[in-house]
Amino acid sequence: MVTVRQSRLARACALGAAAALAVSALAVPASAATDDFRVQPYLQNPTPGSMLVTWFSWEEEPGELLLPGREAVTSTPQLQEHLDWTDNNRQQAVDNPEWGEWFREGRSYRHQVLVEDLEAGTEYEYTVRQGDSEVRSTLTTAPTREDWDHIRFTAMSDSETEPAGRVTHREWVPGAVAEGGERPSATDSRWAQTFGAEDRQGERILRYALTEDEGFAYNMGIVAERDPDLMLFAGDLVQGGGFQPAWDEWFRHLSGDVGQTAQSRPVVTALGNWEPYGASDGGYTIPAVIDGRASYRSYFTPPANGTPEHQSNYHRLDYGPLTVLTLDSTKGLPDDHRDNYPEEERLTGQEFTGPGTDTQSSYTSTAYEAGGGTDLSPYNPGEVQWDWAQEQLADARERGQVVVIQFHHAPYSSGEHGLPMNHEESSGQGGTPMRVYSEMFEEYGVAAVISGHSEMFERSWVDVDGDGQGIHYYDVGVAGDGLRGERHENGNLLSEPLLGYNPYRVWSADQSEPEVWDGERLVDGGKHYGHLEVNLERSAEPGVAATMTLTPVYSFPLLDEDLSVLGTERRTYDDEVVLTLGEDGTVVTDEPEPEPTPDPTEEPTPTPTPTPEPSVSPTAPPEGDGTGGAGDEETPRPSPSAAPGPGRLPSTGAPVGVAVLAALALLGSGLALRRYRAKA
Repeated sequence: MVTVRQSRLARACALGAAAALAVSALAVPASAATDDFRVQPYLQNPTPGSMLVTWFSWEEEPGELLLPGREAVTSTPQLQEHLDWTDNNRQQAVDNPEWGEWFREGRSYRHQVLVEDLEAGTEYEYTVRQGDSEVRSTLTTAPTREDWDHIRFTAMSDSETEPAGRVTHREWVPGAVAEGGERPSATDSRWAQTFGAEDRQGERILRYALTEDEGFAYNMGIVAERDPDLMLFAGDLVQGGGFQPAWDEWFRHLSGDVGQTAQSRPVVTALGNWEPYGASDGGYTIPAVIDGRASYRSYFTPPANGTPEHQSNYHRLDYGPLTVLTLDSTKGLPDDHRDNYPEEERLTGQEFTGPGTDTQSSYTSTAYEAGGGTDLSPYNPGEVQWDWAQEQLADARERGQVVVIQFHHAPYSSGEHGLPMNHEESSGQGGTPMRVYSEMFEEYGVAAVISGHSEMFERSWVDVDGDGQGIHYYDVGVAGDGLRGERHENGNLLSEPLLGYNPYRVWSADQSEPEVWDGERLVDGGKHYGHLEVNLERSAEPGVAATMTLTPVYSFPLLDEDLSVLGTERRTYDDEVVLTLGEDGTVVTDEPEPEPTPDPTEEPTPTPTPTPEPSVSPTAPPEGDGTGGAGDEETPRPSPSAAPGPGRLPSTGAPVGVAVLAALALLGSGLALRRYRAKA
């Protein structure tokens, strides 16, 4: 069964006093002496018996990984030359003196240790030593398919980190506003004076209260407090994979001075359009695209896919009963471009004649290969990646797995990148070509598809064959960069009506979550940085294997009367989805999704305007809806984090800290710490 739960203002991420103390302790870095690490350790590829630990050093010096009761494993440093700074980076450091405080130039030596012979579903303490530096944390192996109770993962996209994000407040495109309220003026309000405003889409609009850097940091802080088993990142991790300072920024949040969540929780990543991009180091020129893809492969080593040339592009991870398939949506065949369509033949308005073949018009496969690139993996029917995806889906279905798909380009989007290449307003990077997989996904009973790209929060429900058994498609592109809305008509001018190009759209933060204002203070609603939290719970009900709850989470900025940022608070949008899963891992459909869904070949119809009423009073105390969902815990919330300074944000990650070390002391020096971890 599929149910959509209308959760209340779930401010219930917070823990009680004792738990809050533990979280506070976990936010303290395990070791301040980390200078010998260029990138501190982070985790990938969890299995029931192993985990891959990766880190980077400045010097060509072996490191050590230690587990209690075992001999130390010595790492082999491998120079990654394409991660060196460019002359352009050095000039940027001269032009921006603050870079001297933020970055350090040097070589990048990768270290990888595959820790093996571990027990399933078990937590282990580990230590990595590099030179005079040391990092301590924990790793937890995957459960088996037979022995598991609860799996939690988070998903987000479009963090697009870069140095400028530390001081950049992004445009905050206006969306729905609750009846009786209005946004502050974008010309003379205190909000505009405090955070700024800019001209965009034909109007003067406000900028957001948090910088990109703060937004991603607070977002990841919420993830850390929720302690997921896995963290999915559906592409556009950085603002240019060929721009090394952007990677320095991303790892600063995942395993660095801002947060350390990836030291204890594995990351599962996808390529986005910004990874094969050089930013100020070449943009979409072929050398920059090649370098960007190579940089991505240096940092991420997912399980092999059987085609060495495509290593890291697409991959499969089995985590107990859950299978995560990650696809590469960055380039299709045949190559396509907006210029291939004469102006008089281009689509207008809601016209739609087909999804197209290519998601990227900034370079061609021919030029890429002529420039020496050998690793493109087109996603189209008949290509290697397509055949691989079908084989993996068939195998996962035979094994009774619950399947989730991630890739970057959202195939169904109401936003910036929701138009096909032959539309007059196409971005040239639309995600519609990925619709070619929709029938395959439905045939093999995929539970959910997670993407990004349009930098918005949206859910679409697609039933290709009209049998009532469709799939939820999410755009989770709100990690820490843009905060865009649904596209408008006539050049996306805000003065025009909504275009309504995505007929499958069920919910979006832009239009379904009206902003609630009290003067110039936002008290609830609207679009914010956030992520999708997914909880898979084993069921004892006959004929039901599990339930999957998908909760859209947002990081709500808390402002005082002077509009100073006090911190953020975890809240959930009113669009929680609960899937009931059968013994074969597929969604049990007792009744169809209550939203009408047209045939995918029909022309889109306008999205109805939502009723601009807040679902609950913004001042109401948190309360559950009695259904026991992930957004309905009744625990009090912690006090907001202190406002970050301009050059450094508070550490909000979750390395091993005082609380865990104390627990280790009580348990003794045994190798394994059996995991009995209640999910808050």
